[in-house]
Amino acid sequence: MLDIRAQLPHRPPFLLLDRVLEREPGVRVVAEKVVTYGDPFLRGHFPDRPLVPGVMLVEMLAQAAAFLEAEPLLDRPVFLAQILDARFKAPAFPGDRLELSVRPGPGFARLRRAEGEVRCDGRLLCTAKLLLAAGEARP
Repeated sequence: MLDIRAQLPHRPPFLLLDRVLEREPGVRVVAEKVVTYGDPFLRGHFPDRPLVPGVMLVEMLAQAAAFLEAEPLLDRPVFLAQILDARFKAPAFPGDRLELSVRPGPGFARLRRAEGEVRCDGRLLCTAKLLLAAGEARP
């Protein structure tokens, strides 16, 4: 099993992936997040009917995109530089098992594009095109 913490610098409460289901570096990544009532972002969004904020779905896709690389990124941080296009089709709720699928797009210099989608039980919840930027290598 792939160690998510070895690939991502994120830590709870902002580590949003539970596991990577499939990985072909440079081709495709499929990751999973099971939404629970304990997820911090649900406390205020919304108390009477909690649902996952759309921006968190996009962040989950950005974190999954880090696994498109062949090597861990801890020595060179990757930042979400731009959300080129995001579409929200349906909400995600506590108890949902989210499947995050990400594919790489063209890259240039320290920038690369990624396209992804979030599904739950076959339902399309969100699609997004992202621009990711590699930072300076850490000393």
